[in-house]
Amino acid sequence: MAKENKINIFIIDESFNTEDNIVKLMRSAGFAAHTTRIEDEEDLEAALKKTTPDVLLYSMGMELISLEQTIACIKEKASSPVPVIAVNRKGHEAEIVKVMRAGARDLSDYETPTHLELIIIRECEAFKAIKKSFLLEQTTLETEKRCEALLDSSRDAIAYIHEGMHVYSNESYLELFGFSESEELEGMPILDMVGMDDRDSFKTFLRENFKDNTMNTNKLKTSLKKSDSTEFDGEMEFSSARIDGEPCIQVIIRNQVDSAELEKQLTLMSQKDPITGLYNRQYFHQLLDEKVKDGQSGKEKSCVLIIHIDNFSDIKKEAGVAGSDQLLNEISRVFEETSNKDDILAHFESNIFTIIGINQTASSAEEFGQKIIRSTQDYIANINNKSINPTCTIGIAVIDDNAPDSTEIMLRAERALEEAESKGVGQLVVYQPKEGELTQKEIDAQVVEEIKKAVKDNRFKLYFQPIVSLHGDPDERYEVFLRLFNEEGNIVPPEEFFPAAERTGMSMTIDRYVLLNTITTLTKQWKAGKRTIFFVKLTPSSLKDTNLITWLSEQLKKYNVPKNSMVFEVKENMAATSAKYTAEIATKLKQLNCAFALDDFGKGDNPFALLKHIPTDYLKLEKSFMENIIASPENQETVKGITEKAMEMNKLTIAQCVEDAGSLSVLWGMGINFIQGNFLQEPSPDLDYDFTSMSG
Repeated sequence: MAKENKINIFIIDESFNTEDNIVKLMRSAGFAAHTTRIEDEEDLEAALKKTTPDVLLYSMGMELISLEQTIACIKEKASSPVPVIAVNRKGHEAEIVKVMRAGARDLSDYETPTHLELIIIRECEAFKAIKKSFLLEQTTLETEKRCEALLDSSRDAIAYIHEGMHVYSNESYLELFGFSESEELEGMPILDMVGMDDRDSFKTFLRENFKDNTMNTNKLKTSLKKSDSTEFDGEMEFSSARIDGEPCIQVIIRNQVDSAELEKQLTLMSQKDPITGLYNRQYFHQLLDEKVKDGQSGKEKSCVLIIHIDNFSDIKKEAGVAGSDQLLNEISRVFEETSNKDDILAHFESNIFTIIGINQTASSAEEFGQKIIRSTQDYIANINNKSINPTCTIGIAVIDDNAPDSTEIMLRAERALEEAESKGVGQLVVYQPKEGELTQKEIDAQVVEEIKKAVKDNRFKLYFQPIVSLHGDPDERYEVFLRLFNEEGNIVPPEEFFPAAERTGMSMTIDRYVLLNTITTLTKQWKAGKRTIFFVKLTPSSLKDTNLITWLSEQLKKYNVPKNSMVFEVKENMAATSAKYTAEIATKLKQLNCAFALDDFGKGDNPFALLKHIPTDYLKLEKSFMENIIASPENQETVKGITEKAMEMNKLTIAQCVEDAGSLSVLWGMGINFIQGNFLQEPSPDLDYDFTSMSG
């Protein structure tokens, strides 16, 4: 419960004060409470149509709806069980036995708020477990249905045998033995499918291998008999299974195609990177887990190298996409030749490679890394009739009996790589753990506690930076930034807390905080007569938060937020890697009358391809395009190309990080719609920018 940090409460009471007190009570316990006050049965039915609460508080002595009516209404109208807590008020006291017999989970009173708080949390936790159990049951049923569908579509002949009789057979099994309907086989002994001369050996095989309702996977080559009594040779594979909760034997007769070789090839393909032929990132992580366990047990020392091909973006521009892929393939062969035969090589992503060096200590790992650097520098690739001499930078982490988990090992190697890159190209750093150094998990736990404390102490603040039209649009646009202040009142840089928040799931809580405060600030602006539009970033976690849209819809209605006054931003690279989630959330946001923007647009190889799938209103151009744009023909050409294409597609463009007056005329001439940057105003807690200064 505390992890999610939110709670939905129905309160049956006549007083608004009661609702406010409950919100304050839960806030002090670290929960963001969404409350709905109800006075009668009609209110309750209407509220249940919109949502199902986590808990319902019933104030004893209500005239318009009794406790019994409340519980009956929930049973009839709610989509899932709701815990009801009866609460005594002055002059309206009840006995705990009576209210629990009526269906309430417990009885408390408003005069002992701590007791009430603990009951609310307990009941929510209990019912969450019940809901999870229900969902697991549903998931199990759905999984069983999918498994049955897969069995039916399998090319292998599959049957389930219970007490020697067929209870299930798929289409391939029926076809193999010459039957047209599964009913023909139900109840037929498996022995009838075996050739006459092999039946005694078949019975002996089952007796020896099927014991205590379990059977280890075993294979038996035998003669098999079809429905027309013709016999053929086949291999039956047996294993334990369950059907309808009963133990049984699964029988598989493989398709005559060499399925073992096919499976081997498919497995190999799933492990390999298509560009280099090395292992891919996913399989590398599996192997790394194994090597870390070997290191921790003292069985084998090793090391992880993260190799960064330097200046790869320049190489890509010069050689093109196909040429850069060719370079990656060729440099992979260099790494293979330089490595030892037992080393594990992988192409992690783009210009990043990883190697697990087997039987390596800190000193030998450094020698190995230097060998990789020299072999890379000595290699000259001939790409499109151009000679390319790559270099690389390396970060190394050692795996020994003091090693943390594989995630921490990779983080150590990444830190070493960052340090090496700060020294220049072709550098190498071996990570050296400091005495008493905390693991990333321990650091993350500390950061999460600090975030929770900051929320409780109200040390998160919203800052705003204006987004100004170059063509006279009168609306007041601001991007919303979140600032965290430490206990001394100083701003904590986002990079010090946000990665930990993202890793631990706390970023969703932070997003909800930002959104709720943005919404309340926005409504105040409109009530003051200012047509304000806020741009708000979504984190990767919130992008995949299935409850976000429902929650957001409730808040937009609750605060009567004007249409199209909120724009949600997702970074282009995040949208590209999570295209499905981005497309879904962008579509749903449009249905809520919110706009959508792609941030840092233009960085990818084919950014406009995303717009075919993701409904987008604004394109915020990649920050680096603004660097020295006055004197950079290349940046000007890129920005102009994006702007012209955006105009054709009816998308609005925003140039961010504008730092000087000279850039304005250049951007205006290119047709950029909006600008943003410290030249106009640095992010500020005040919404005081004079938008009329850019009009006319």
